[in-house]
Amino acid sequence: MVTRDSAHRELADRAQRPLLRLVPCFGASASGRRSPYPLAAVIFAAALAAPTVARAQISFPPITNRSFNIDLFEQPAIGSPRLIAMSGAIDAVAEGAAGLYTNAASAAVRPETTTDKFAWNVYFNSYVPADGQDSNDNGQTVTSVHRSLLGAAGILLQYGQWGLSIDGGYTAHEIAPQAGGGLGIRSVIGHVGLARTFLDQSFSVGLGVKLGALNVYTLGMSSQTLFTRLGASADAGAVWMPKGRDFRVAISGGLPFNTAPITHSCDPNDCDGYILPTNAVVPWDTTLGGAWRLGPTAWNDRIVGDYRDERQLTIALEVTLIGAVDNGYGMEAFAAKQLQVSGRNISPTPRLGLESEVIPAWLRLRAGSYLEASRFPETSARWHGTGGAEVRVFSFHFAGHQRRVSLSVAGDFASLYKNAGLSVGFWN
Repeated sequence: MVTRDSAHRELADRAQRPLLRLVPCFGASASGRRSPYPLAAVIFAAALAAPTVARAQISFPPITNRSFNIDLFEQPAIGSPRLIAMSGAIDAVAEGAAGLYTNAASAAVRPETTTDKFAWNVYFNSYVPADGQDSNDNGQTVTSVHRSLLGAAGILLQYGQWGLSIDGGYTAHEIAPQAGGGLGIRSVIGHVGLARTFLDQSFSVGLGVKLGALNVYTLGMSSQTLFTRLGASADAGAVWMPKGRDFRVAISGGLPFNTAPITHSCDPNDCDGYILPTNAVVPWDTTLGGAWRLGPTAWNDRIVGDYRDERQLTIALEVTLIGAVDNGYGMEAFAAKQLQVSGRNISPTPRLGLESEVIPAWLRLRAGSYLEASRFPETSARWHGTGGAEVRVFSFHFAGHQRRVSLSVAGDFASLYKNAGLSVGFWN
């Protein structure tokens, strides 16, 4: 049996592992503006690949009554491959569909190229997690991806200064029985956002509504739904893009999910051997970020043409805060009918993202890193290394404009955590 103190000492050294240094190189363009030297691609070397060694499970107090809440937080970078590859630091960078996961204002942000009054975009993303990993830095390698599915899709409509987004995602994973669990968790989240630009498209503001459903059930032949939860939340965001400049600043945030108490169809004090929580809480979150683009033309100035097609390097920095949950405990320990304290304090996660169009019109490379704050007293913050690429596959002409279809891949690697993403969409 491993005690909390010994487990803490075993896990505390994870934050001491150094990350790979990412070093960009630059030259000068004929216009006098700095532009990335072709060898800027060296910044996209292999991301952090920490070993995944087996760990004994930590013991926690047993559940004896319903006076507890489940902390349903999300800190690893989950979203489009661009978001994953740039470590989630795209609040100030994203244009259109790429930023819908993080900033409602991005629905009205268009690429700074000539566009019609009406524009549209669609996307589909899928993710491939790894078996036996610690998905939220709680110190337990209990996640199984047997019969799992993670994906998202959406559509973006833009008209003049307005942008409307409709998107949704589905996730499912199992907490492995061999780890003392034996629960499956499914969630569906739908999102509708409306945004508008002001001051000659130098400022964008957006509002959104999220609708979510959570289903927790036991595994095995006699599968039993333990509880379900339905809720709604509002989110908002803003992006400042001053004309003639190469930087952008953004802020976004979401309220906690407003929900009625969880629903169940069994005795909450003995539901297939489980004592059910009072509630399952999605905490509030807020993000402040900025980005700087190095290239031949000013980032926030409109140019003639459908695409910029120039070598560039974008550097994005941001910090995300996730709110505390009153009387919160972790889902993984709950699966073992135990209580692991979770989310008692606000959690800060700093992020760095890099993106470079190394072969104009054909190839973009991305990389990043972030320090995932721990929500649990037994573990310390965990470094992540991320990376990915977007490759143009083919192009076609529609309504007088060229449209390019691209394939994007991304990966996120940390100690006891691996995630990969794949997406087919339009090159923006």
